[in-house]
Amino acid sequence: MKHLTPILALILCVAFVGSVNAATVTGTITFDGTEEYTKVPERKLLDIKTTEQHCLTTAKGAKSEELVVSKGKGIQNVVVYVRVSGHKATPLEKNPVLDQKDCRYLPHVIAVPTGTTVHLTSDDPVAHNVNAHATKNEAKNILISKKGIKFDYTLTKAEAIKLTCDVHSWMSGYIVAVDSNFYTVTGQKDEKGKFIHPDDYEKSADTGKYTIKDVAAGRARVVVWHEKLGTANK
Repeated sequence: MKHLTPILALILCVAFVGSVNAATVTGTITFDGTEEYTKVPERKLLDIKTTEQHCLTTAKGAKSEELVVSKGKGIQNVVVYVRVSGHKATPLEKNPVLDQKDCRYLPHVIAVPTGTTVHLTSDDPVAHNVNAHATKNEAKNILISKKGIKFDYTLTKAEAIKLTCDVHSWMSGYIVAVDSNFYTVTGQKDEKGKFIHPDDYEKSADTGKYTIKDVAAGRARVVVWHEKLGTANK
């Protein structure tokens, strides 16, 4: 896995503000070029190979989501989490949902604490499957034949798991299980909590700022992960 140090302002800009019992972590993640990319790479059109009208219509003109950079140099779908010494991650009480909608994974990247059970489902009127390419957790390949069917997937180990769909080869996403309850995914939701489409994020002026609240007291390390650019920590 590559290291993000040259391209993430996070390494230069992390702030801890808080009391003895809890803190707020703020920072900025921006794209500043790499040895491979001297400028923001153009997102490639996905090869939509299907005879299903629903996917042909909803996925028409869809572009890759593996690296989406805003006009303000923010990067969408970077997982940022804080590892606190002595803190053990606890599962989320409310099960997060990973959907398949308009023939794409929504969200493209989902982060959860270890031990959490994710509901895998589909909002599309066509069959999908979730092929989870896990190595530390259970590898799954689940057929979701009808809209609204849900399957449980419990993540017991910290791991970034790539998801594909064997029915629709262009579809991909990630579940990132982390040993922490203090995390966020950059550029993913707007102020109203709605998911931001990658095309809209790319046009936005987002500057890559993030905030993680209520971080437990203790010796801490900030870790970032991105599917294309790799990992870094401070």
